Amino acid sequence: MPNPFSGDGDWYKGNLHTHTTVSDGELSPQETIRTYAEGDYDFLALTDHRVVVDYDDLDPHGVTLLTGCELDGGRGELGQDLHVVALGLDAAPQLPDSSDFAEMVVAISGECELCFVTHPFWSLIEASDLLGLQGHVGIEVYNATCQHDCGRGSAEMVWDILLAHGQRLWGFAVDDAHCSEDYCQGWVWVRSAENSVAAILEALKEGHFYASNGPRIYDVAVEGEQVWVRCSPCRQIAVVEANLGGGFSTDRLAAQPPFEEIRLPYHLAARPFRVEVVDDQGHKAWTNPFFPDEVASQASME
Repeated sequence: MPNPFSGDGDWYKGNLHTHTTVSDGELSPQETIRTYAEGDYDFLALTDHRVVVDYDDLDPHGVTLLTGCELDGGRGELGQDLHVVALGLDAAPQLPDSSDFAEMVVAISGECELCFVTHPFWSLIEASDLLGLQGHVGIEVYNATCQHDCGRGSAEMVWDILLAHGQRLWGFAVDDAHCSEDYCQGWVWVRSAENSVAAILEALKEGHFYASNGPRIYDVAVEGEQVWVRCSPCRQIAVVEANLGGGFSTDRLAAQPPFEEIRLPYHLAARPFRVEVVDDQGHKAWTNPFFPDEVASQASME
């Protein structure tokens, strides 16, 4: 993954998991679009259950609209339904008549531009449910509705276990909005040449974004055996490595928060790492993982 913080383009804010009255949401598609436009979002995907919303008669209010839907099928280790958000498709795909989740994801990925696994903690997805899965680009690291519903909105542990097993997966923060308190609570910042459907989808596929439910991350760079981070004021910044006890947090430093710029140690031979920042309200932002081979390759080019 080329470092999005050192790439070209602008940052665009968007939500990729949203429900409307077309399925089980509180607001109509038009009301939902207006809500996100008023929240200064640049792009939005309406992802109703098993149906793709037709945008032809809707006013986008300046928001770039990505087609999408949420699909369920297959079973996890505990016998539960598993869910996927698919983006960039004209109609909901016909799914195989099977309880095999891996088979369902492969079928979905062939019908859309990209897909990702939704609310892993809410669904009590085990790492074994996702190991070896192909066709998806990542998982939801944060889901606002699941957090408000039962306190199971964050899925860092599942993400880190999968990274430790060698899977290259991005982390998405979303609303999964159904009712009023769910809107504008989780989002991604995408680095893209332009705010168009094609450019946003391509940036998402390549991992050129970070996830947040509050803080901003302005820059991340690897300098020798250190990771340099610049962000909005935060009480904690951490380099989280995908290995046993791996990483380093500002809590181990003598310096006192708030932190806006910091250098933390990083071990080049370690497994992938990601950066996580936490503000005074407990809100977080998560970078996508940096992989040692790519970090070494980029360093050799500088």
